[in-house]
Amino acid sequence: MSGEPNKAVQELWQTKAHRSFKEVDGHRRVRDLLEQIQRVETEVGERWAVYPGRDERVMRIVRKVIRGLCHYHRIMSPVSDRRIWTDILRYRVPPEFLNEMEHHHREKDIAEYRYQILDEPPIHSAWLITFFERRTFIGMVSTSEDGFPEEEWVSQETQC
Repeated sequence: MSGEPNKAVQELWQTKAHRSFKEVDGHRRVRDLLEQIQRVETEVGERWAVYPGRDERVMRIVRKVIRGLCHYHRIMSPVSDRRIWTDILRYRVPPEFLNEMEHHHREKDIAEYRYQILDEPPIHSAWLITFFERRTFIGMVSTSEDGFPEEEWVSQETQC
């Protein structure tokens, strides 16, 4: 729902998403989706937008993906949810940082990711995950089981 659709997104929307709206809880799914959509003015006129970084359900899934990738790459396992901070990537990452990160993908048009083990407290590792070639999330895994100090890791959106 976020950004311009690619072929993989269109396929999912036309098959699984449409079918899910016909399920017993389909009305709730449609209502939840409509609550996420906001009208915005752009250079080309009025559009409808969805902001996945504002949806805790989306962010919980991104944290779960990072936990799974930590296990898959034998970086750290198990990783508790409280050790992970995530947000939408809001700024361009300098190429020199990207080049230092290990790059992988699971079907490039579905998910690709980069990570780097920093092991410099409070950050154990940094993650960039792009879904469907259009929406990138950033994640940090804490060196501490207690996670990150709240005041240092509050997203800009929350501060505004």
